[in-house]
Order: sequence, then C-alpha cells, then structure tokens
Amino acid sequence: MSDRHPAASPVTANTPAPGKAPRKLSQAVVIVHGMGEQRPMSTLREFVQAVWSHDPARVPFYARVSDPGRPAGEKINRIWITPDSRTNSHELRRVTTPYDVDGRRTDFYELYWADITQGTTRGRLAAWVTNLLWRKPADIPRDARGLYVVTLLAVITVLCAALVLATSASQGYISWTTGTLVTILPSFVIWLVDRFGLPFFGDVAAYVRAEAATVEKRALVRDRGLTLLRRLMMDDGCDRIVLVSHSLGSIIAYDLLQILWADFRPRKLEAVRDKARLKAIRAVDKTLLNVDISAWPDSLDDFSGFRRAQWELYRQLRAKDADHPLPWKISDFVTLGSPLTHSEFLVTYNLAEFRRGIVERLFSACPPIAETAAGGTVLYQEGRSRSGKPQRSVHHGAVFAATRWTNIFDKGNGWLTGDPISGPMTENFGPGVENIQVELRSSLGRIFTHRLYWSLKATGVEIAPAAGTPRSHIDVLRDAVDLGRKFEPRQAAPTIAAGK
Repeated sequence: MSDRHPAASPVTANTPAPGKAPRKLSQAVVIVHGMGEQRPMSTLREFVQAVWSHDPARVPFYARVSDPGRPAGEKINRIWITPDSRTNSHELRRVTTPYDVDGRRTDFYELYWADITQGTTRGRLAAWVTNLLWRKPADIPRDARGLYVVTLLAVITVLCAALVLATSASQGYISWTTGTLVTILPSFVIWLVDRFGLPFFGDVAAYVRAEAATVEKRALVRDRGLTLLRRLMMDDGCDRIVLVSHSLGSIIAYDLLQILWADFRPRKLEAVRDKARLKAIRAVDKTLLNVDISAWPDSLDDFSGFRRAQWELYRQLRAKDADHPLPWKISDFVTLGSPLTHSEFLVTYNLAEFRRGIVERLFSACPPIAETAAGGTVLYQEGRSRSGKPQRSVHHGAVFAATRWTNIFDKGNGWLTGDPISGPMTENFGPGVENIQVELRSSLGRIFTHRLYWSLKATGVEIAPAAGTPRSHIDVLRDAVDLGRKFEPRQAAPTIAAGK
C-alpha cells in the first residue's frame, strides 16, 4: 500500500476568470459505515435523510418538495443522486443538495468497504476471539468486561459440549440425550457464528489489528478511503470535509485521518510569510497535553476556546498556494457508536501498550501532545529555506490541532440495553474530544441501540446537556456535522472560477 499523496495540481487563482461567472464552493460529508453485510449506499441514504432532508432550517422554502415516498406527507429538502468518479465504483453515487440558506451546496459520499472484508473464515474469527480472551484479568478494562464475560461464557459452553461428547465416545456409549445435545448445540453455535458472528465480527477480525492474516485487507480498505479523501482534498471546488463514521468504521476513519495528516500537515512554515498560520497554531498550543498520560486533565479549562482554535487553524490551512500546495480540509471527525472507546482492549493488548502508542505518536491525541523539545508546541524546526530562513513543521501526531472530534454514544445499563460497543473517549484520547451521551429507544425499547444514531423512527434524547434543554438525538447529530459552520465568520461565500 502506498500512502504517498498524488502530485499537487497547479495552483489556481481564487478570482473569476474574465467573462466567467463565479461558482460557489461546496462542502463534502463522507460517511464510513460500520460492521456487517452492508448494502452500498444504504447507510448513506438513511444518514442524508436525518441530517439534511428532514431539516427545514437548512434550505429556503423553494428548495423543499413533497416526499416522493409519501406524497401526502410532509415536505422534505430536495436532493439529487448523481454519478461520481471519486469513489471508483458504479455501485456508489454522490448525494448532492441545492444551495442552502448560507449559499453552500453539500455533497454526501459513502466510503464503502464491506466487500473487501468478505470471506473471513471461522478460523480467523476464532483466532481473534482467542486473542481477546487470552488476557490477564488486570488487562481487561472495566468498560469491556461485559463483552469479555459473554464471549467467555459462549466459548466455555462449546468446550463443555465437546468434552461431554469426547467422554461419552471414550466410554463407548452415547445416550440418546447426550447424542441429541451434542448434535443440536454445536449446530446451533455454528449457525450463530455463520449468521451473526462472521457477517459482523468477521469484519472486526479482518481489520482491527495488524497481523499477517489481516494486512492485505487493511491495506485495501485504506487505499479505497485514501483515494476518495485525497481527491476531495485536492478539489478546488470543495473547501471543507466532514468525516463521519459508525462502529468499526470509526477505527478505519481514525486510521485514514492519521495517514492523511502525515502527508498534508503544514510544513516549511516561515515566521514572516506564514504569520497567520503560525498565530493559529500558537492558539492551539495553549491546550496541548504532556507525555504523562496519567496526569492529563479530565476536562479543558476553555473547551469552547479550544474548538474555536481548531476551526481557525482549519480555516488557515484549507487554502493552498504556491508555497503550500497541499491544503487540509477535514474540519470535523464525528464518531457514532465507536469501539475506539475500547482501544486498549481491541487495538492493543493492554492500557500500557496503548498509552505507549500515544506517547510515541502511533496514535493521535486530542488535543495533541506537545513537541517537548520545542517547549510546549506542536511545531519543530525542519531545516532552512534557500535564503537561510528557519522553517517549521507541525508534527505528524497533531491531526486534532486542526480537526474537531465529536463522539456520540449511548452507554446503556447492561449488555442488552443501550449500545455496549460505544462509550466516551476522554480517558484514552484526551479531554479535547466532545463526548455527547444520548439515550436511544426503538420499537423494541432499549435493546441494542447500536444502529439508531441517525434513525428517524427511533426516539432519543441527550443526557446531561452542557447547557439548555436536552436535544433530540437527531439534533445532536446535526449539530456535530455542523453544515451551517457555526464558527465561520459571516461573510459572502467564497467563489472560484467557473469550470475549474
């Protein structure tokens, strides 16, 4: 797999060419689906319905139409589903919108990867489960103990059935009861594995940890994601990308963020020429974390100020020029029902190994960890220009200096209620992640709410809101995606020359 970026396209002017009408910039939302045998565009269409189609505040009145599926029902915001070459698949299309109340168009994309992880064997799944169970009790984090206990009980049940069969066979006698039991129980377990285990947890076994049996599929999934995101990053008609991910897709999206940042991070910054960018970086520096993870604060003194600083740095980096031809356009990372909360259990073997990865910049924290050698900053000196001026770069572990992270989860009260896969991120990734807990309910109540974060049929409410009245789960999602760009200075929408 190659993580190198494509050659930068020639720099284009932001002023319209003579005789050509200006074209407004657009923003892109990329959704990375979760585990399971997903149908192409299934997650995307449901997500667009929740975030865009049923939000009347986003469009002028003339952009609302009768719902084709319910002609006598409410009106919805107009969309079009159009072919797009960025995804490299005729099964996937772009969902695009008319211009909204802020004069911007939004393009929605799905990063579809389920076809790549198809074909995971029972042996690979069994090896992954064995790896999870073969841990010291002290290495099992509190929030993963439910998953651990249920998995352990299932394995013990199967082993006991095998033991009964082996004992009866060695004695040369198998009773009718024993024979029925050892026939039905293994068959039922195999059915469960084939029906639920492989389609869902097979994806996890095929991706979540780098091993000889998983490296090829991990590379294929990442290559597909990098191709889409790099094309959007280098598209002069798009000035913002929101990366939304669900379930296992959040681990994939997190990996893509780190790879992209290593290529697109700001480099060769000079004090006079890049004054605005360096000022924005210094604002983020005020909230940096130190390498002693055990001493990290539970919260930031000025969380809102940190989020504003992230947005301002994104604004400074999103435009390319002759000196900086690689723009950074991913302003937001949104995780829904994310297993990243269990990273020390799923991605590494224990908490000590995960924390070592944070300090060594294998994983990125939010806020970033300071470049201690430079005295509390994410900058380090990277040589000099031809004229002898010092040049500085932002280190490769600082992706969340310019990208906001919002994590929405439904913790639940037990194994069968809420979303046991999800949880907060502060302990592992730092206090710069905005963690928002919701309580979701479907027609079945609180039973396994993992796929309800964007469901219009479900009911949900924000738990312990920071201020004001609790929002619905759909409003929480819309605010996280932030199509209206609440921190953007109010001004005329930027334009580029038509036909670019």
